[in-house]
Amino acid sequence: MQRPILAAVLSLAALSMPLGAHADEQARALTPFTGVAVRGAVNLTVEAGKSYSMKVHGDPRYIARVTSEVIDGELRLGMKDKSRTNMDSDDRVVVTMPALQTFKGEGAGLLRLVNMRGERLDVNYRGAGRLAIDGEVRTLRLHAQGVGEVDTRALRTQDADVRFEGIGAVHVYARNRLDADVRGMGNLTYYGNPRVVNKSVSGIGSVTAAD
Repeated sequence: MQRPILAAVLSLAALSMPLGAHADEQARALTPFTGVAVRGAVNLTVEAGKSYSMKVHGDPRYIARVTSEVIDGELRLGMKDKSRTNMDSDDRVVVTMPALQTFKGEGAGLLRLVNMRGERLDVNYRGAGRLAIDGEVRTLRLHAQGVGEVDTRALRTQDADVRFEGIGAVHVYARNRLDADVRGMGNLTYYGNPRVVNKSVSGIGSVTAAD
């Protein structure tokens, strides 16, 4: 009787173990690039100011589904099975690089751009997730679409050129000049008390100052 009981206890213990206990990590070799593009259900962190590296964390099945290749100076990330959108909290991709110039994001994941530096950063985001950016660049060019949230208030910029189409929310920081074009039902909130603000609103969206 003891063996069946022990087997049952071990089975219950295995079922109760958190998914994170089975998390794995895979490092991938990269050739140099200046841009990153991601599509699909990917939680991604891109950190500038470091050497090139890429690590995929999570369930081994998730790691196997993440695709990555560098084409024409752009790191392109995606998923083999786009119909599957569920992710565990440990499923994520971490990329480091010296400097990021362009970023394209599409999907429903959590995207973070950390320690951005340089003269200009071009961002094109379309999705239902969240994109957060911090650091300091002279000029930000942002085109956002969808129902997600874009938060760049921690990215200190002199000039920001923002076009927002959707029903989500955008937060942006500019010290000198802000050009804001909002179309749809979205809300754009700006920080930094920019000296010049040019705004255009089509629909029931808004462009408002936070401070």
